[in-house]
Amino acid sequence: MKELARLPSVFRPLPPPLWYVTNGELTVGPVTTQLLIRGVEHGRVPDECDVTQYEGGWRNVYLVREIAALNSKSGVQPLTEEQLVEWSRPGARIRDEEELSHTVTWLALVTTGAESAMFHYCGRRSRSFFTRSIIGPMSTERMGRALPEWDPLLESARLGQPVVGPPYGPLEDALAMRMATSAGGVGAAAMIPIFSGGMLRGVLELSRPGHSFRRADLQRAERIAQNVVARQSN
Repeated sequence: MKELARLPSVFRPLPPPLWYVTNGELTVGPVTTQLLIRGVEHGRVPDECDVTQYEGGWRNVYLVREIAALNSKSGVQPLTEEQLVEWSRPGARIRDEEELSHTVTWLALVTTGAESAMFHYCGRRSRSFFTRSIIGPMSTERMGRALPEWDPLLESARLGQPVVGPPYGPLEDALAMRMATSAGGVGAAAMIPIFSGGMLRGVLELSRPGHSFRRADLQRAERIAQNVVARQSN
């Protein structure tokens, strides 16, 4: 089986998530995702139970992606390595910056379940990052405009530091403001720096009205974008 190139990631490894589970009267935890799955499989975690991660919001157990996929109550399934390879392959034929940017943005949208996505790209003959693609129910006013050199999110991207909110801070607030015209509102937002050949080539920004993005999905989106941009550069 072919695999995507394992390029360096801007995301630092995190320990596996731990969950607290409640039926409204009794709360247990923390438990790993695998133990949570086993509890659902063996009927020890009823349908009406809610779960949360540390300092997160409560949600029904079947809104946990792994549980939803396990129980077939959701059409959302984890992307396979084969899908990642197939979806990033068109990048080998892309030579136009607009097409490349649209491809990266659309794939990131599909991979992460975002409502809206924006991609700022710095081409070979440019020193600035121009907004080349906006997908989703949001304003296209930024299209074709360059990010200011002092833009705080661009500065963070140059340092290889992604922004994932909540929790909210100055960078998270700046990202939420940039995505604020998205129709569903900004319940979750993420900025992913895209490096190729050791240089920052793109800044990918995502938002959706629901709960926070899964780090694994953001890493998949990063890897897809890296591979598309790298193939275009070769």
